Amino acid sequence: MKIAILGTGIIGSGLTKGLIKAGYETIVYNRTVSKTEPLVALGAKAVTTAAEAIATADASIIVLTDGAAIENLLQDEAVKAAFNGKKIINVSTTSPSQIEEYAKKVVECGGNLAEISVLVGGEELSNRQGRFLLGSDAEVVKFWTEIFSTIGDIHPVGCIGNASKAESPMLFGSMFINAIVAYSAAVAHKLNIPHEIISQQVAMFTNGGDYLLPNMFARDYSQIVASTDNFKSVSETAINTAKSLGMPVKSLEGILELFDQAVKLGYGAQDGSSIVEVLLGSTK
Repeated sequence: MKIAILGTGIIGSGLTKGLIKAGYETIVYNRTVSKTEPLVALGAKAVTTAAEAIATADASIIVLTDGAAIENLLQDEAVKAAFNGKKIINVSTTSPSQIEEYAKKVVECGGNLAEISVLVGGEELSNRQGRFLLGSDAEVVKFWTEIFSTIGDIHPVGCIGNASKAESPMLFGSMFINAIVAYSAAVAHKLNIPHEIISQQVAMFTNGGDYLLPNMFARDYSQIVASTDNFKSVSETAINTAKSLGMPVKSLEGILELFDQAVKLGYGAQDGSSIVEVLLGSTK
């Protein structure tokens, strides 16, 4: 079976590596062609357009930045033509209403769109240790389960939109954990508090600080678990979800501003722990 992966960032690359190890023939597409080269070296085939990737594959996985990127994809006439008769699955972060809207558009083009939430990082995916939530029409549950079960554990959660709903609580957690640890690290920097003391304290009230703090202390964000661009997109989706449920969002908007400022400082493609630079007053 040929599987196309559209978007070869951290998650897209991890999925590709895992699928190659599982024996699938993979086709990769990225607007920046150089980002596909490491995957080509492992056996993937690179193509120059998203439409070509979809048209030549039996199944396609969309791993773009956010809903806006998917909307741009859906406006491409060549892509819409390629959707006919194809099975597509979205990994990009979306709200339930967004993915439901995108699914209708793909159906109008003659295709079928499912969604999957990835609950682990790129390294786990490449090692076939994935964990997934699948939202889809009943007729494609078996199809996608058979593919993703070769690279991890997959749990169907019902119709499309349900995976995004199930993922929503995690979006808020990832926002707040990063912000809490960033403030702790920034205070440690400014007050010259020994790093080991802050590390012990942060470990008491949050999970995830074990990878965030070393980056923040070293001010080195090249080891990427989730990029600042990705965190910004996740924050925007979380805020829209909270608004749709009538919840206050002022605190969330403050965290989004940290990610937005870090992107403006040039840290968009680096790890999301870079938001500590905003708190340290970086002018990079």
